[in-house]
Amino acid sequence: MAIVAGDSFGLGDFFILKSNPVIIDGVSVGAAGTTIDTKTVGNTASAWSIAQTHGWFGGGYASGFTQYSTLDRIDFSNDAATASPRGQLSGARYGLAATGNSNYGWFGGGGFPSYSIVNRIDFSNDSATVSVRGVLSLQRRYLSATGNSNYGWWGGGYSDGGGGPKSTVDRVDFSNDSPTASVRGPLSSTRIILTATGNSNYGWFGGGQPASTVDRIDFSNDLATAIVRGPLSSAKYSVGATGNSNYGWFGGGTNPVLISTVDRIDFSNDSATISVRGLLSSVRGREAATGNSNYGWFGGGNTPSPAVVSTIDRIDFSNDLATASVRGLLSLARNNLAATSGQARSSSTRLAKTLGYGWFGAGLTVPSGITTISTVDRIDFSNDSVTALVRGSLSQARYGLGATGNSNYGWFGGGWDGSSPIFSVVNRINFSNDSAAASVRGPLSSARYRMAATGNSNYGWFGGGRLPTAVTDRINFSNDSATASPRGLLSVIRIIRSATGNSNYGWFGGGITPTPASVSTVDRIDFSNDSAAASVRGPLSSARYVGGTGNSNYGWFGGGGYPAVSTVDRIDFSNDSVIASPRSPLSAARYGAAATGNSNYGWFGGGKTPTTVATVDRITFSNDLVTASTRGPLSAARGYSGATSNTTR
Repeated sequence: MAIVAGDSFGLGDFFILKSNPVIIDGVSVGAAGTTIDTKTVGNTASAWSIAQTHGWFGGGYASGFTQYSTLDRIDFSNDAATASPRGQLSGARYGLAATGNSNYGWFGGGGFPSYSIVNRIDFSNDSATVSVRGVLSLQRRYLSATGNSNYGWWGGGYSDGGGGPKSTVDRVDFSNDSPTASVRGPLSSTRIILTATGNSNYGWFGGGQPASTVDRIDFSNDLATAIVRGPLSSAKYSVGATGNSNYGWFGGGTNPVLISTVDRIDFSNDSATISVRGLLSSVRGREAATGNSNYGWFGGGNTPSPAVVSTIDRIDFSNDLATASVRGLLSLARNNLAATSGQARSSSTRLAKTLGYGWFGAGLTVPSGITTISTVDRIDFSNDSVTALVRGSLSQARYGLGATGNSNYGWFGGGWDGSSPIFSVVNRINFSNDSAAASVRGPLSSARYRMAATGNSNYGWFGGGRLPTAVTDRINFSNDSATASPRGLLSVIRIIRSATGNSNYGWFGGGITPTPASVSTVDRIDFSNDSAAASVRGPLSSARYVGGTGNSNYGWFGGGGYPAVSTVDRIDFSNDSVIASPRSPLSAARYGAAATGNSNYGWFGGGKTPTTVATVDRITFSNDLVTASTRGPLSAARGYSGATSNTTR
């Protein structure tokens, strides 16, 4: 079979070959059974190791105070089986902590007497004894760890020899892991038997003795003392934790008796008390946990009888109010162990697509008056210095439409041509055949234009618009011939041009009310509870009518105003109750631009100054204090287009 640039199977998915070979962008790759990274595009290809589909549980102890160096591997796709013993840690120990990236896992500290040693597992060669790397800054056990693709942070713990409980946080540089770990800013208090999880930007350390506190480390500013966020639902320690890019799950523990409760932290609203979700299969503490973007596995630990178990429970992140299901077993019963995986914290850290394409559809296209077009331009993100290619057309020429999509299709809804009745039509572009005319799908629930849209891999939400409305419509991508379903309301009736989101929430920013008056309001829709009214979050830095895009952790809202401005604001999804942070501007002031992006960049195309322009600016998300760079233009000047891409977050 052939996979072309932009093909995808959704966040966190992987592709296992059923035949030999596979063709990716003209390159022959792999053998049957090989796991292929779905982000491979642009005439490059690499087989991914089993790191993406397995989890590793290491160390621990059992009855008679027997410490273990055992390393077990569970197969996420066959998790009812008993875990497979792999290589050994360099020494038997318990109370250690682990984190990792796509290729390796690091196990640090632990033992009695305590170690400072850090071991590294090569996921592609895990039957070998793990390699000894550098050391932590001090010997300790009962600590915890989390990390991103470049670094790991080990926090808290108990130091022998009178050292006692610690608040110390050490950072290991994965690219240079032989030196002693560097000491960073401390936790807010000394703690032992705590746990941690995180996403690509932050780490959350929760529970422990003597606190139920949750501390958050900002990975980009880790010399500062961790800040205290919302507490766990109750004071507890010896908890297991894992998560994806949007949430963290803390399961089981002691409080002061063993419990089975699972708490969930909403990373985008972490100042609130953590919500109680479902239960583990039994009361349990001192277990370890890891996961991928869809599930979390909790293994080993203590129960009342027998005291030490090998049981593995699985939480379904999409249905976390249910009791966890019992899966297979570890190779031996033990507690105070540690776990990691090549997909821990979610695909967004390491599987997000970095290239792909963006489609800009329809819009106004003259210096003044209302002359609309139906054409669709495509930007190649890997070659964005050239003029965008003209692809197929939408079913009607119009402007003020909203657009969203997933990895395979883009949906463009609503709009107006300036003379006909306002449209409710929804068009769908097939990204793999985008030279064809877009197909007509089921309409929005009502006619409107000047709205915004965002979505995840399964649904798209279209919010606001004119005729004046605060209604949010939801399109079911798997049943898009049906009329869109009205869901909850935005906080205020307004016409709006900007929205972005991640897999769990959508943020709608700015706009104009019927007064008329520009607003800076940002509303957040909870995709899992979208019949409720949107919640008001921190505003933009100024009231205006903007374009928006983002990745899994931040949203960028650029341009807008009348007269036009070039301002770009950034919303931190994990701290969205504060005012958006002004970043560096677009290359020139404009309003009515459309925006889309991938995990690393955002492209703002077209707009009015007040004449329509074809300019495309690119924001580098990791360096957004630099003025946006001008790339190749759209095929023609246009404003109030809709835009989406095949690199959904």
